[in-house]
Amino acid sequence: MHDRNRTTHPAPRRGPAAAKGSAGPGLLRRSVFAASLVLAFAAVAAFLTACSSSPPNVAAISAYDQYDFASAREALRGDAYLRNDEQTILNRARLGLAALADGDLDEAERALGYVFDLLSTAGLNEDRTTAAVLTHEGSRIWKGEPFEQALMYHYVATLYAVKGDWENARAAAANSLFRLTDFGNYRDGVELARRAADDPEFLDHGYTAVDSNFTLGFLMQAIASEIAGAPGADDLYASVLAIDPGIRPLVDELRAREFDTLLIVDYGSGPEKISFGPNDSLVRFVDQARFRGLLDVALEDEHYATVDRIGDVNRMAADHRWNNLEDVRRMKSTAGDFLVGGGALTAVIGANQRSAEAALAGLGAMALGALLQSGAKADTRHLEFLPHSIYLVPLRLERPGTIRLGVQADPYGAMVLPDVEPGTTERPRAVYVRLHDQWRTPPAWLRARVPRYGNDHTGVRPGDYPWILGGSDLSTPSRAVLEAYQIYGHLEEFTLDDLKALYEAEEILLGSGAEDRPGQRRNPSFRHILEGGRGLFTPEPGSMGYKRLMFQSHPPYEPRSDRVRELAEQMRGAE
Repeated sequence: MHDRNRTTHPAPRRGPAAAKGSAGPGLLRRSVFAASLVLAFAAVAAFLTACSSSPPNVAAISAYDQYDFASAREALRGDAYLRNDEQTILNRARLGLAALADGDLDEAERALGYVFDLLSTAGLNEDRTTAAVLTHEGSRIWKGEPFEQALMYHYVATLYAVKGDWENARAAAANSLFRLTDFGNYRDGVELARRAADDPEFLDHGYTAVDSNFTLGFLMQAIASEIAGAPGADDLYASVLAIDPGIRPLVDELRAREFDTLLIVDYGSGPEKISFGPNDSLVRFVDQARFRGLLDVALEDEHYATVDRIGDVNRMAADHRWNNLEDVRRMKSTAGDFLVGGGALTAVIGANQRSAEAALAGLGAMALGALLQSGAKADTRHLEFLPHSIYLVPLRLERPGTIRLGVQADPYGAMVLPDVEPGTTERPRAVYVRLHDQWRTPPAWLRARVPRYGNDHTGVRPGDYPWILGGSDLSTPSRAVLEAYQIYGHLEEFTLDDLKALYEAEEILLGSGAEDRPGQRRNPSFRHILEGGRGLFTPEPGSMGYKRLMFQSHPPYEPRSDRVRELAEQMRGAE
């Protein structure tokens, strides 16, 4: 191979082509430049394609679907807490839903509160429809389709209902009732894309702003308004009946205000967002429900009610009024195809005519077309933790009782909630439950009826003592807890400070919310000590996390400190 930089021997003449100058060193250099240009554009195109839809957190999704909400939270927490980027709302929404299901209301409030604040700052258009773009700290960020936004507001309302803060629940539910963009009889994104291609302004001005048909949002706001003493509940119930007259029995029951407990039950896997069409430039949501059906509710093993879902997430996702049509706005596929095809033709013609300029122009057009095609690829990020069905069940318990739930047609969609403490008719208690439509046998603790451990909800059982000393009690230290131990002869010489010192020696963090304490955000080990972590807390009673921790056996505790190890041996010897 000749070295072009050596000039000792002149290059030989190679016939008429060399005489014309079209295949000489100049053209060759331009060809090398053109090839480099194409490679650079291809690299950028590949980068844009990779960035157009960040991959989901597979570990978190898998754990969430298997009721392992603690592992899902750990997989999400680094992204959600430590990064403020285009994924910030999505990651915090995922984390908030996992924490809510797990019964950690502190972390759920931090995560979902952040989502609420960012969505609220996005604002509304003059017609009260959602803004098309949300930016934060200079970055354009994912904010979800309108139906996902409405549901995120709903989960903020659910969180505050579970906390007993009905005024904040009312305010959050009200935010879910923004107006929708109705484009008339267009059936899908393809038809809308064709219409938008003819009229670039169509998506901004071709719709009619219509009132929300989010039945769940109206009901949650009405319930919270009545409990909080705010006006407007009657109008909200009237709006619900105008949307769906078939739910009058539920509305009448809620209006009667005779319930002391409100069950909010999520069930199944929500729709999956996929791309389709030219260059995968359009999106649609695909129903992935394995089972669906009515929810049977039994109280103390006697049938109480059979209820239909109030929230149908699949139906919302399929309605173009509940989609922002950003994929249609961004679709550049046609222009990209034209440039790639036209550029290839120009490059071929240029090569045949031995024209460097034409060849370069064709290659440049091809590269630009590739960029447009890569930018046209639709964003398929979505909130994977959504259910496909949401149920509201008002109950009148009057006293602590056991509730059994079962989804018809799903052999595994059942759960037992033992000893649920009601609220009052003036201040009902809200309980949130997350059920999955499993293809495998679900964990046994879902149907367990007897807790294995004492805790802040059950209290210290007679004769019990701390789990870290070989007992079965997981109550956080307090004067009443210590006295309950001492009544049966355990830790008789201890003060409350002595009891707390045992947990300090084991580096155990007392109370929920440890993940937000200074120095702990990068430490994943603050999950509950029953699961090998460093946290001692009781999840919200009735939550999935409470049942997972307290209603199945866990391996014995292995002390870290000499003090706790020696004391545990003494306790075992005394027994």
